[in-house]
Amino acid sequence: MKQRIEQSERFRGGWTLIEMILALSLVSMVFLVILPQFRLLQAGWDSKESASEIQQNARVLQEHLNRHLAAARSISAVSGTAQTLGFVEFQDASGQTYRYEVGPDGYVYFGPAGDLSLLAGPVSRFQITGFSLDDLVNPAEEVSSIRLLRVSSVIAGTGGRSESFDFSVYLRTESEPTALRILLVVGNPSSLTAYEQRLYQRLEGWGYEISLLDDHAGQTQMDAAAAAADVVFIPSSCGCQNLGSKLALVPIGAVLEHENCHDDMRISNQEGTTYLAWGVRIVNDTHPITDSYAVNDYVVVLSYLLGDLVRMRGSAAGGLIPLGMRLLQSQVNLAAVEAGGALWGGQPAPARRVVLPWGYSGFNNSWLTDDGWQILRRSIEWAAGRM
Repeated sequence: MKQRIEQSERFRGGWTLIEMILALSLVSMVFLVILPQFRLLQAGWDSKESASEIQQNARVLQEHLNRHLAAARSISAVSGTAQTLGFVEFQDASGQTYRYEVGPDGYVYFGPAGDLSLLAGPVSRFQITGFSLDDLVNPAEEVSSIRLLRVSSVIAGTGGRSESFDFSVYLRTESEPTALRILLVVGNPSSLTAYEQRLYQRLEGWGYEISLLDDHAGQTQMDAAAAAADVVFIPSSCGCQNLGSKLALVPIGAVLEHENCHDDMRISNQEGTTYLAWGVRIVNDTHPITDSYAVNDYVVVLSYLLGDLVRMRGSAAGGLIPLGMRLLQSQVNLAAVEAGGALWGGQPAPARRVVLPWGYSGFNNSWLTDDGWQILRRSIEWAAGRM
């Protein structure tokens, strides 16, 4: 009897063949269900990593081209407009010849002619077109007349992913002007409003050279005007419905007041909105625009107690640098984007951008305090590359 009990216990303590088959079947089913999810997660991670790699390459390429070509003395050679993997050769201020070109491996190289080093890539298109200031539609025939380069690139990432990036670079081949050249966008250049007259006088008093631009102007006229300026100022008196996105990708700095221009200038995907307030809470004291204040300083920028300020809404540009916020809330009202920083939609900013904390159709710039005017001036100086 004892032997029979022991044999029964040994039998109950083991696995039968059927139980093992069932267990293996269940484990297999679990793996069949889970494995595709792991593959999806891996694919999603690879896609994000590839997108980040592409954006980084685009930022490096654009910042490098802007920095070096803007200071070029002259263009000595450029590839034909039909050449998708092109090159450009130029002389810097010291007379040294430099060159950008695509190597056999599909990467963009840069350096002194004959001694190039890897810069960014890979690219499947690096197309360069040069224009003179007299004709921004038809490519320039004479290399010596080129003052604006348009670069069309397609940057590849891992997994077969690629993205297009188009931008322009204005060549300041003349010596740096002593006065900052500001392009002021207005509703009617022949009849300035009281708001625009006050702004004009203030800018003139700071020693700036001012050019007026009609907000109804076409893209070609705006490109030409921007090529002869250091920074464009979009006041709250202009018509954003007329201006649209024609200045969104100009290769000079831009400072915008008008809340309705936030989305057109690709600072966010929505227009700004107003709220009753008089000051800005500083959140960044290392940026040149706000480094004269301390973090959490409440800077009063309006003297009119019934005035409104403007805050940003929606999804902000990826490269946005918050400088000021609404009191007791995390709503940005003063911000900047560095050249090459991602605009809304992913396009790298061709030059610096600043969003001011005021500016709507009924705004009156006579309400600005000394601190308000100081923030405005420092924004212009920084956007123009003078800080």
